[in-house]
Amino acid sequence: MKISRWFGVLAVAATLWSVNPTQGFAYTTKGAGECSTWVGGLDDRFWVLGYITGHNNAMDKDVGKDVKPDEIYKFVTKYCKQNPADDLDDAMSSYVRTQ
Repeated sequence: MKISRWFGVLAVAATLWSVNPTQGFAYTTKGAGECSTWVGGLDDRFWVLGYITGHNNAMDKDVGKDVKPDEIYKFVTKYCKQNPADDLDDAMSSYVRTQ
């Protein structure tokens, strides 16, 4: 899948989540690995940064501005250690809510 399609998928996912996150709105997340398998590999890192890009595009926000990618990866690592049954989508939803 081309990178531009990934960003499109992520933008749609972020938009759907942002409609009303307390309402339990369901959507499909493409390409998100499980926290139990998070090792911060290249594919996972691209997915994490793409999630932020999609969220920022959909929400007209600037989450992660002036934050080095390594700091975001540290957040994901900590989140995943504490929540191994979750997936990267859960970790990133938590990240953007804290920003």
